[in-house]
Amino acid sequence: MRVRARTLPILAAMASGIRDLKVWQESVALAADCVKALKVANRRELMAVADETLRIALAVPSHVADGYARYAPVEQREAYRAARRELLRLEGALAVARRADLIPAQAHAMLSDRITIVLRLIGGYLVYLDRETGDEGNGG
Repeated sequence: MRVRARTLPILAAMASGIRDLKVWQESVALAADCVKALKVANRRELMAVADETLRIALAVPSHVADGYARYAPVEQREAYRAARRELLRLEGALAVARRADLIPAQAHAMLSDRITIVLRLIGGYLVYLDRETGDEGNGG
């Protein structure tokens, strides 16, 4: 699939396709790390927590891709905001998983660091989109 010429300058300068987009790469890596960290949760009563956490983790790169594919900055902003909301939900789900001893402290710390990286990248896109649309007061 060919990248549309209308891509915002910041995105075009950073990536020639979704696979080159740093925020997408990081969100995919985060989701994969969540899968690895939670694959030990095979007891029936723990599977619901693990499944919900994984659904949230998988939603992040999906929202990022959706934002990348949108033409209008308003639509892009909403998709990136949805990704940010999912990241915050993921933080909570991972905190519960950690407290329930589903994941070790070291894995939780690594996942939290990755969430912070993705949040910062998304925050940068949102600031850029707000500037482009003259909507600095409506950042989130």
